[in-house]
Amino acid sequence: MASVAVKDATAPTVVSFSSHGPNLIDKSILKPDVTAPGVNILAAYSPLGNPSVGSVGKLSVNYTIASGTSMSCPHATAAAAYAKSLHPKWSPSAIKSALMTTGHVRNVSCFIF
Repeated sequence: MASVAVKDATAPTVVSFSSHGPNLIDKSILKPDVTAPGVNILAAYSPLGNPSVGSVGKLSVNYTIASGTSMSCPHATAAAAYAKSLHPKWSPSAIKSALMTTGHVRNVSCFIF
């Protein structure tokens, strides 16, 4: 199957519905510490759920496109788990530090398969 490169002109930005800094009380506090892809993610969907709001009839799908922290959290968790697998003696703080200090800002193309 061929892939098509798609240039994302908004990368790397935090989506508007996400919490982001600086902190309103203390401008020196920048958040989020770690971010991950969370917009338009192809995700598993329960066949028991109805994917259409207000639809008539029984619809069932195995996958859906979703956005939000529920979609970005697995990406960040996987990165942390990968770091832990390479460095099993690292503490949670060390893993967080590694994720925060070794990232690179990139504006690369996305691939659609």
